[in-house]
Amino acid sequence: MNLPIHLTAAAAALCALALTACTPTSPPTLAAPTPTSTPTPTPTPRPVAVVTTPSDPISIDLADGVIHNKLYTAGKVPTVRCALPRPDLTSKAGMVAYAKMLVACMDKAWAPMVEKSDAYLVPPEVFAYSVRHPKATPECQDPPANSDAFYYWSGMTGKICIEWDEFLNADHPVENLVDFEQLVAHEYGHHVQRSVGILTLYNELMRGKSEAGQLEVMRRKELQASCLGAAFLGANKRTFALSGRRLGIWRSIVQHVGDEYSTVRDHGSRKNHGYWTIRAFSTANPASCNTFTAPAKRVS
Repeated sequence: MNLPIHLTAAAAALCALALTACTPTSPPTLAAPTPTSTPTPTPTPRPVAVVTTPSDPISIDLADGVIHNKLYTAGKVPTVRCALPRPDLTSKAGMVAYAKMLVACMDKAWAPMVEKSDAYLVPPEVFAYSVRHPKATPECQDPPANSDAFYYWSGMTGKICIEWDEFLNADHPVENLVDFEQLVAHEYGHHVQRSVGILTLYNELMRGKSEAGQLEVMRRKELQASCLGAAFLGANKRTFALSGRRLGIWRSIVQHVGDEYSTVRDHGSRKNHGYWTIRAFSTANPASCNTFTAPAKRVS
């Protein structure tokens, strides 16, 4: 079973139904940064709990798997030691090397959190692909359009696929780096969702819903992935030097990721993306990321 989840850099674009998560596309460059797409640009039955969408009330057994997942009570994401290389986003090789170290850092932080959730984290693989030459990277099959990255599950392994053309030769290297780190953190958020079982129940969440109801489920999933990524970055803000100007750049990026820059309402508005990410950065706690119990207005 293959499960892709996409995130668009600088403008989160996570766009596919059921098995796919993309990240919304961000707006053109701002005065400072250009938002990352993933985010992504990246949002289950047997009656026990009830999850309602504006037009589709549905009873689903999400009590343990989604609504009351033990991840929400696992505590704060730990601060971990990471030996990050000097960032080099000017070449495909440099980008992959840095992304792999980022992911290794996230593995260290998230593994104990996943274990507290009665699950096991298998480190994901990292690949760089080009939409212009998709056959060159068969590991990232069927890359979604208008996406700077996506998460893909196949067999027992998760894959984070990054569209490397999007990050080469950036005019603003600091903004580009912060955007890239936000992108990878979002995609890793999908890996956490998969590891603790939330994505395993995703198809059931979609079942029986109208198009509007399915889009709301997607937004809940995508906003949660961004929220989990922000919890990690907040816990490890010193490692990523996210203070002062760099923190301002990050905040600008996450507040400019949203469906306003896309034709599909599958990632959430700028306002809601900023809401979930900024508060998770402050708490560094997955308890701040239960988008599946949030009112509809918080996942619009």
